[in-house]
Amino acid sequence: MPRLPLLELDDIPEAYHHLFTDDYLGDRHIFRAWAHNPEVLEATLEYLNTLYDQLGQRRKELVILTVAQARGARYEWHQHVDIARHKGVTLEEMRAIGGGDFSSFDDAEFVLLQYARAVESGTVTDEIHDALAREYSPAEIVAAGLLIDFYVGLCNYIASVDLPFEGGEFVGWTPNDEAVSRLFDGESS
Repeated sequence: MPRLPLLELDDIPEAYHHLFTDDYLGDRHIFRAWAHNPEVLEATLEYLNTLYDQLGQRRKELVILTVAQARGARYEWHQHVDIARHKGVTLEEMRAIGGGDFSSFDDAEFVLLQYARAVESGTVTDEIHDALAREYSPAEIVAAGLLIDFYVGLCNYIASVDLPFEGGEFVGWTPNDEAVSRLFDGESS
């Protein structure tokens, strides 16, 4: 049971109902918990959308999955298996990230995922940063670092409110077709 009640649409000020449409947030538990402070929710979403635009949808999802796996954040991983699939991340790539193996990714994504692990653990070296700088602009590096840091904090926050995930049982760190199918069959998106 979550430590914060998950608000229903009727519990949220009407001025923020637009955030909870199926086309936008839908019915995710994280947003129903954040809705206790709808101003912060709306501002955070604007901030995140700006960061997402800097990296592109696929790379954003690769970074989030990497952070979720590194933090052991089951809720975030479970949510983003679904989202990542729609952004071009294959099941094989999810399995690779879940198993901590980035070797199948191209150079630009490989170094980005290494950087995500290093930022998450506080172990960025000059070598990792220099490799990243060969593939990404300074603006992209800023966006990547802030996105990674945001998701590290989000994983901690989710644990602090003991947020249950939606979509049935956990798909696992190296999801198979059957587990992913159950997740997608249980959701409307």
